[in-house]
Amino acid sequence: MMTHATHVLRVVLVVAALGVGGLAAQRLLKPASFGEVGHYRKDSVYEIMSHEPVHQGREACAECHEDIHALHDKDIHYGVECEDCHGPGNLHVRHHTEDTPTVSEEEALMPMEYTLEGCLFCHRKLAARPTNFPQIDPTEHYKFLHVTDNTTRCIECHSPHEPIYLLAKVNEARIHPVIHQCEDCHDGKPEKDHREVEGHPVIFTCRDCHKAIVEDFETHEHAFMDCTACHLFHAENENAGRIFKNGNGKFCLLCHEKKPFKDGEAVPQIVSSEHLAEMAPDLNMTPEEISHHSRACLDCHFDFIHDSELIKKGVIVDVQ
Repeated sequence: MMTHATHVLRVVLVVAALGVGGLAAQRLLKPASFGEVGHYRKDSVYEIMSHEPVHQGREACAECHEDIHALHDKDIHYGVECEDCHGPGNLHVRHHTEDTPTVSEEEALMPMEYTLEGCLFCHRKLAARPTNFPQIDPTEHYKFLHVTDNTTRCIECHSPHEPIYLLAKVNEARIHPVIHQCEDCHDGKPEKDHREVEGHPVIFTCRDCHKAIVEDFETHEHAFMDCTACHLFHAENENAGRIFKNGNGKFCLLCHEKKPFKDGEAVPQIVSSEHLAEMAPDLNMTPEEISHHSRACLDCHFDFIHDSELIKKGVIVDVQ
């Protein structure tokens, strides 16, 4: 029987040799500090700690760029780190803070070039993104805004540091339930109201609480727009977020400022400086005084958007 078992013995010897060799290699190759404080190499912690930090954080940027930081900190990009767009700041900070710079001016330069993909990396319309996150299809967006040149840069209208020109900080806007649009789930607007559909999930639309405002809005010039086109909603969790009643004239100019890449016949547009000079005598103010009055557009044109009698001191009077 042993004659017929020799092949088994050979296999056992080979496996045993491999096992002994593996144990010997493990002993010889195991780092000296492995397992001292856990199932990893303790010395790796000190090696990682010795690396120079690449990212500096927005507070480091704020030390020199106070004005830009103040704009960025109040607007909708407040949660986006400066280095997300401009790249790591370690060389830049070293060049400008060391008494004897060891980094050249060329090495210290940070990327500031505009790229469309830089914006669309976060804001391209994707099915996987939540519908309450700001996102666009560039072709549809330009069509909606009557932009005639599809190579127009996003920053021609939106400042990366102050994208929607909020007058107050995001976290000072009032808390509001999550707003739903029928198109969030449906392809096109359904014929029935969601409350008429048996078993429909409970959702909140603008009309549920502000029926009179919505019905009045449908008679005004901006009726083709969703409420949230101007009253932007910033979700903070699944149930609530911040809603903006943004009255900054710069926000109005996103659509209404005359630009060479816009179709001037499709949407009323102005050259801001010329319009202020024209209106100054009627308002008994200088153009400069009007330009510093951030809500000047709404003061004159509010009734083109809403019936002012329905809104008292910013408080909706028809909440049901």
